[in-house]
Amino acid sequence: MVTRTVLAAFVVGAAAVATGCATSELLIDAEVVRTNTHTVLAFEETVFNKHRVRDGFNRYVGAQFRQHSAMLPDDRDAAIAALSHLLASEYPASRKIVERTVAQGDMVAVQLFWDQKPGETRGVAMVDIFRLADGKIVEHWDVAQNLADRNIND
Repeated sequence: MVTRTVLAAFVVGAAAVATGCATSELLIDAEVVRTNTHTVLAFEETVFNKHRVRDGFNRYVGAQFRQHSAMLPDDRDAAIAALSHLLASEYPASRKIVERTVAQGDMVAVQLFWDQKPGETRGVAMVDIFRLADGKIVEHWDVAQNLADRNIND
């Protein structure tokens, strides 16, 4: 009888510890996803709305950055130079407006509208996808579509 009670107490205790660990792990994962999302949004704001490209890269992008966009070079310094030139000369008044984010694990996707030349063009609907490691952006992909002058569906 005592052995059965001790065994039952051990099983209940082990289950409580296991559940606590699983809950803690889920909370940590949720915090990483939340932090990664904040990092990505701060990067988008710093680079594309404040036009402080070098500052955004230095603060939010890892040293081993990989660019998968066909519009920008893969090299980190070359991407900084290209974006700095693009935002200063082609799109000095541009802004990105975030519609929503979706995050899972080390990936964050941002659906947004890039108003490249406010009042002149309709802009671009985009999805930026980022992978983060140790709190820094290490990879980027994007999908972009210029908005039509007239939408068939609203």
